[in-house]
Amino acid sequence: MEQPPFLFLVALGPVDPKLLRRLRKSIAKHFSLSALILDPKPLPPHTYHVWRDQYHSTQLLEYLLKDEYAEPFRVLGVTAVDLYIPIFTFVFGEAQLDGRAAIISVFRPGGGADGVRPSRTLFFDRLTKLGLHELSHTFGLGHCQEKGCLMGFATNLEKLDQKNLTLCNYCHVLMTDYLRDTKV
Repeated sequence: MEQPPFLFLVALGPVDPKLLRRLRKSIAKHFSLSALILDPKPLPPHTYHVWRDQYHSTQLLEYLLKDEYAEPFRVLGVTAVDLYIPIFTFVFGEAQLDGRAAIISVFRPGGGADGVRPSRTLFFDRLTKLGLHELSHTFGLGHCQEKGCLMGFATNLEKLDQKNLTLCNYCHVLMTDYLRDTKV
């Protein structure tokens, strides 16, 4: 008997479906959870900030949660637009700590801000790190100071590239405990 989907991925605006399928496989494997790609959703116009030419990621999280999904679940929004929160120039993504929703953007990891396109391998590596990082926030993990930990705070692509695709031992224990205690 197949496990019902625990994790949903949804494109917000146009996103390459092949990228979503590859990201779904990678994230599902990492968390050992079933995952499903939902039909794409349009970007809500009210989340766009005209002067910044960016979308407000917190408002996009709220938009993701307006749909009712089966419990328990996590939903990861994936978008190609540049994201921001008011206190930062940009963000790679955002998540609700111990919540249900997370979002990542392919814009900056794909070279959208500086015009330097990374190799396909590096691009996908960045997106996988971002997806895992933001979803780990929904499982209760905060930012970590351990060098190389997936949960380290990355303010630029260089710092993102220095992160591992794995959690440090401490974060791994926290994640294991969380998943065990929530009976996922």
